Amino acid sequence: MRARDLAAFQALVDAVPAVPPYDIALEPGDPVGTLAREAGFEPYATTVKFTRAVEGLPPGEPADGVRLLTYDNAMAERYDDAEFDALHGMAIYKAMGRPTGYSQGAGYGDFTVALRGDALIGFCFTQVPEGIIWWLGVVPDERRKGVARMLVGSAARATRVAGGTHLLAEAEDTPEARAFFGALGFRERGTRELLIRS
Repeated sequence: MRARDLAAFQALVDAVPAVPPYDIALEPGDPVGTLAREAGFEPYATTVKFTRAVEGLPPGEPADGVRLLTYDNAMAERYDDAEFDALHGMAIYKAMGRPTGYSQGAGYGDFTVALRGDALIGFCFTQVPEGIIWWLGVVPDERRKGVARMLVGSAARATRVAGGTHLLAEAEDTPEARAFFGALGFRERGTRELLIRS
């Protein structure tokens, strides 16, 4: 997005056919950020972009008793609950509101869920063949057990099978996100500021 002044910026926002809230993501120092703030946008999160090749992703140990399945919309109620448990503390989830819409995402990209018994404990939605991990989460009681690593491995396999070569993930800037993706060999590729206006 580029605009020469506040009036031009507002004209762009007004031309968007979507219903508010409006959400934008900007690189640090982008001059549009000043215009966005003047137009009533407020920052709500900073994200970090991570990338790596799909080849050579460390496999890690499978999480005991966890199986991966392709998501089906019949899982929607369990999914919505797991998504809330996994992400309710994140600013991006709060801005999206519940439900986020991912619960109706079967058949789009690669959508893999992790189950322990019948309990849905994690999820990963990836755009293929581009390898863009759009939505990843694991419920708190199941973290640090290898579930997220399994889900990212599944995303890498789906991307490779579809002809893609790299994974890209963008996560809220937290020490946990940096540590997790760093341990999997992802490299940081900059940050973005997210702003919203209702």
